[in-house]
Amino acid sequence: MRIAVISDVHGNLPALKVFFDHIDKLKIDRTLCLGDLVGYNPWPNECVGMVREGGIPTIMGNHDRVASGIEEPDHFNLAAKRAILWTREALSGDKRDWLSKLPERLLVNNQIVLVHGSPSNPNEYIFSADSAIYNMEFMTEQFGVSLCFFGHTHVVAAYSLKSKEVSFLEGDTINIEDEVQYLINPGSIGQPRDGDPRAAFLIFDEEEKRVEFHRFPYDIDRVYKAIIDTGQDEFLGKRLYLGR
Repeated sequence: MRIAVISDVHGNLPALKVFFDHIDKLKIDRTLCLGDLVGYNPWPNECVGMVREGGIPTIMGNHDRVASGIEEPDHFNLAAKRAILWTREALSGDKRDWLSKLPERLLVNNQIVLVHGSPSNPNEYIFSADSAIYNMEFMTEQFGVSLCFFGHTHVVAAYSLKSKEVSFLEGDTINIEDEVQYLINPGSIGQPRDGDPRAAFLIFDEEEKRVEFHRFPYDIDRVYKAIIDTGQDEFLGKRLYLGR
């Protein structure tokens, strides 16, 4: 089975639609979502609807938590705060309710754990080797698995732990080895922050034990215009062109 893993859609409908257009071409059998369907961009209802109606297993991100009213955006920057409060008002009741009931972690086929931030903390940003080591050991102890897909940073990344030595893996393809632990981030569909403005996701080929990273362009001009038209901060649109 070929499993697509997406994350951090953030209400970006043009990008999400292009992803769905790729499913048949890439022979994707199943899709999993690492959260933050909403926030920043102005199509929260449409994005939640596409994922929910597609029956895609999804976990709760920090923006989903705030948009559904579970938490307040006390630690968001001003632009993000304005956008998520707008999103909370724009969401229909059934979609807000659906977001509020998403799990914080999800174990898939007893071999993969899905998280938004990290296995130990849904709000943690994994950017360092020390954080990666701690969380790979944590996921093995708590969930009994050696592979975790995480989001939240909006940056494509892959860490491995073998014989207590951590490595940052590079390249478009990663071969999954036995007796090795992995933390892998597909990047963001709706707001990449790794310098590449193209939407990002990954495919895990279960049979081949291989992870493939994918990118694709989408209509950023349309998103920028919609952000301005809904009265959001122009910065949210400009950053899309820069992948920041």
